Amino acid sequence: MTIALGLDLGSTTTKAVLVDVADGCRVLRVGRAATPDDVPALRDTVGRLLRDIAADAQVAAVGIASMAETGVALDEDGTALTPLLRWDRTHTHAAHARLRTRHPHLPERTGIPDTPKPALVVLHGLRERAPEVLTRMRRWQGVADLAAAALTGAHATDHTLAARTMMLDPDAPQRRWDAALLAELGLAPEVLPGILAPGEPAGRAGGAFGLPAGVPVYIAGHDHAVGAWAAGARQVGDVADSLGTAEAVMAITEHVDTAAAVRDGFSVGRTVDDLHATVMGGNAACGALLVQWPDSPLPTLAAQGTDTWSTSPVTVLPYPRGRQCPHPNPNAHLRVLGTPIETGDLERGILQSLVLHSRWMRTAMQRHTGMDADRIVLFGSLTERIPAWAPLTAAAGRAHVRRCTATEPVAAGAALLAAVRAGLAADTLVLDTVESTPSASDGLEAAYDRFLAAALDP
Repeated sequence: MTIALGLDLGSTTTKAVLVDVADGCRVLRVGRAATPDDVPALRDTVGRLLRDIAADAQVAAVGIASMAETGVALDEDGTALTPLLRWDRTHTHAAHARLRTRHPHLPERTGIPDTPKPALVVLHGLRERAPEVLTRMRRWQGVADLAAAALTGAHATDHTLAARTMMLDPDAPQRRWDAALLAELGLAPEVLPGILAPGEPAGRAGGAFGLPAGVPVYIAGHDHAVGAWAAGARQVGDVADSLGTAEAVMAITEHVDTAAAVRDGFSVGRTVDDLHATVMGGNAACGALLVQWPDSPLPTLAAQGTDTWSTSPVTVLPYPRGRQCPHPNPNAHLRVLGTPIETGDLERGILQSLVLHSRWMRTAMQRHTGMDADRIVLFGSLTERIPAWAPLTAAAGRAHVRRCTATEPVAAGAALLAAVRAGLAADTLVLDTVESTPSASDGLEAAYDRFLAAALDP
């Protein structure tokens, strides 16, 4: 065996996997735990998972993926000055408005949409409501950076995570932090982690958490980008749909109208291997909506067959907290339109609307990139829990759809990427996928028209 270890620090759950890459990519062990909200608990969680799954294993490389736009301020001793400041719990609207006034073109320059989530906005919010934190802060780290620091002592990050902060200098020939933006906060560039080149390790494990000393540790990157690469979305024209607590749809492209895409709520970035540009759109209410809905629709949807689809007359606008893209609308809200006729119409209407929103995102991406978005790979736990999701995506989008069947594909992808970067696996290796046959269905085009009309209704 050639064993790599992967970590995925997600919005809801932190996952750790052992993967054998000697012949394909085979998941050997899996560990899961809730993602805590404070740094000591997060370090303890990572340590416990690693000890549990890596005991007596000869780990040859470690890869770490994580959610983006979540970080923490640390003092000179590495003690946290704040809890984790999460992307889904931002309270920086006043700071966001003032920053937008001072830098109206920053979203277009950085490729990051105008939302309160990026670290730049969060740090401005801290300066306004807790200036003593910035005075004492000596390091700012995201969650993947924290895990890498715990293992290696390094203060480093990956380019796909750095890009999400809105603090990269877009005019620099090499990636570096924007000194002028940091100066407004009174921060030196070294407060932020060093930006690793693709393939560069953060460092080597120092023997913590049961890992042997000297094992190379790589920050794989933003969870959605890592999963996309691992599931085989690596060429121009490929699209990956990441289905978890939130949904992210990522298209790989060479040409994109950045200004138009960002105004439409999409982010523009790079693949984890830095070979191509990406356009990504998100829906924060994907898995979270299914879990939080009264009388959860998950049991009904889990039992839904894959061969046929009975189109629901119910349209659900899946926007509990506004819509990011397309046509950003912070005031969009959750609405249920239409009357259920048969048992299961409401539950199918929820899934149907999530799938139709994904189609809308892909259609908008086509407009901004000039390329077709009809080669799609789906990954994430929801594709297994709801078998009809992939066939419905293929039917609704008239697309060629594959579904990733790997257990914990982001964590497994982080392990695979680490193995490739360490020279332990071929760079052609991908996680297992299966082709999805489109569901036989009637009325999906009319359902899509109803969905768009409702979503765009002021």
